[in-house]
Amino acid sequence: MLSKRLVTGPLLVIALLGLAVLNEYIGTLEWRTSSSFFWPMNCLGIQYVPAGAILFVICSLVIGLASRELARVARACSGRDDLRCLPGIITCFGILMLYAMWLSGLSPEPIISTVMPATVLAACFFTSLVVGCRGKRTDGATLAALTTTGFAVYLGTFLGFFMLIQVHHSIWWIIGIIAIVKMCDTGAYFTGSAIGKHKMIPWLSPGKTWEGLAGGLLASMGTAWGLAALSEHWLPSEPVVPTLVALLIGLIIGISGQCGDLVMSLMKRDAGIKDSSALLPGLGGMMDVLDSPLFVAPIAWWLLLLI
Repeated sequence: MLSKRLVTGPLLVIALLGLAVLNEYIGTLEWRTSSSFFWPMNCLGIQYVPAGAILFVICSLVIGLASRELARVARACSGRDDLRCLPGIITCFGILMLYAMWLSGLSPEPIISTVMPATVLAACFFTSLVVGCRGKRTDGATLAALTTTGFAVYLGTFLGFFMLIQVHHSIWWIIGIIAIVKMCDTGAYFTGSAIGKHKMIPWLSPGKTWEGLAGGLLASMGTAWGLAALSEHWLPSEPVVPTLVALLIGLIIGISGQCGDLVMSLMKRDAGIKDSSALLPGLGGMMDVLDSPLFVAPIAWWLLLLI
């Protein structure tokens, strides 16, 4: 298992860094919003496709993969294989929610920030109810609609905060946030394996220990401090983050990431499964990798707003 992680993990890091560089390059090009896909941007007076197009594509693909896993979890939790929580609907409205969040960050009109995501949310719930009643069946329709809408929000809205960070800051902040989260996971894993004795929440996540949590938080704080120091030289256009602020950010993001991991553990334990899927060798499914960054995204956006 560890050997597979040591292969899959670095490959994901290399792919992520490559896509970040590509995203920054695409942002320097002037693509007119002339196609029908970008007509909402035209309505908002945006004449060129802004930076973040590659990030939007990446997040959309992630939503598509994660939707299948969450639909499987929903069926297992409900004990009903016929639960009409369709991954296609979660994917469709999750991407629409992501798009609405992106546009809300670009729009100069404050009301757009509320109306567009809310409209997608209402449309998702109504569509899920209609699909849940196919074949003149009402049993499970409400549960399916609530589950589908909840997962669309969980994926689209939470990832949408990364789109907002891209709009107001830079994709390199996103890379830094993910690095802090994953270093916390790595530090917790190795520290817990080495000296972990006191179980943190055995009924929810038997493998987590207080020693592992402490090691993970030290790793996340150290990573945040190191990235803050590097940003002064490599990202001179970004605001300087003082050492104490960087350590505090690392601590908050580390704790939030562990909470996100526990949320996914709760879902999997309720469903009676170990991993959300076997998509990534040694790491599990997309949600097993995404759980921590997904939960951190809105908290990180607020932290950046405050500093």
